[in-house]
Amino acid sequence: MRSRTATRLPLDRPARSLSRRGRSLGVALALGALLASGATMTLAAPAVAAAGDVRCPSADCVSIAPAAGSPVAIAPDNAGAVYLAYSGGDLLKLDLASGALTTVTTGLGNLRGVAVDGGSAYITNFDGMLQQVDLATGSRRTLASGLPSLFGVARVGTTTYVTDGKGEIVAVPDGGTARVVATGLGFSYGLAFDKAGLAYTADMMAGRILQTNVATGATRVLAGQAYEPTSISVGGDGLVYFMVAGEVKRVNAATGVQSHVTNIVGINSFSFSLAASGDAYTSGAGHDGLWRISGLTSR
Repeated sequence: MRSRTATRLPLDRPARSLSRRGRSLGVALALGALLASGATMTLAAPAVAAAGDVRCPSADCVSIAPAAGSPVAIAPDNAGAVYLAYSGGDLLKLDLASGALTTVTTGLGNLRGVAVDGGSAYITNFDGMLQQVDLATGSRRTLASGLPSLFGVARVGTTTYVTDGKGEIVAVPDGGTARVVATGLGFSYGLAFDKAGLAYTADMMAGRILQTNVATGATRVLAGQAYEPTSISVGGDGLVYFMVAGEVKRVNAATGVQSHVTNIVGINSFSFSLAASGDAYTSGAGHDGLWRISGLTSR
């Protein structure tokens, strides 16, 4: 089904929140519940902004779609739109110029990830299904099913890559069958690739930022002791960006040098998605919609 005019507010909402540093047991229990039920997790935002922090709302952090609720995954298409996936099975489109929020399609299952490429959205769900959605018509087809619970998703050439609940990266080539290309990666909610085709994941359980060669399966640790990283992106500058309890960090994959970027305060941000412009898109846990953080990679 698809509607071009009427957009309903998605009914799904994050059901759990994770406390901040020093409560590892509670976090482990919440992660266990996530893997068991598919519920969404969120992190509490800091209450006070310091110099250099991004405060929401402000000139640097603007609410662009208050009615968008709390999407579980966000994908800018770098062509004037942002696509939002919800655990209730909805895929929505936000037109950045007009602010119009429309429904692309519904009934996709318990969604966890979304990537946009070439007029299609690639969707993962908790039931182990990877689907391709035509963004013009809303039609969908199943690319893979019967896999472990799927989370992160990225498109490289003619292959779609996903992360699963078993700590694996799975490759699904167009017209081919799913195959595991890397193991032992822990639990990563996201997945990103650089221009060289290397994959990046954030292991929430072990606090590691990992780089994986999907051709060989070889993996190395870029950063450790990251305390539950919840987001992973590669910027146009080639640096790897991730989030730790509301703090945005980056690491240079070539040198291993890690640095602080900013803290996001004022909203309960769990993760963000980078656009080619360097802007970031994130949502809060308080059902307060979609926010744009201007020039995150230039900070």
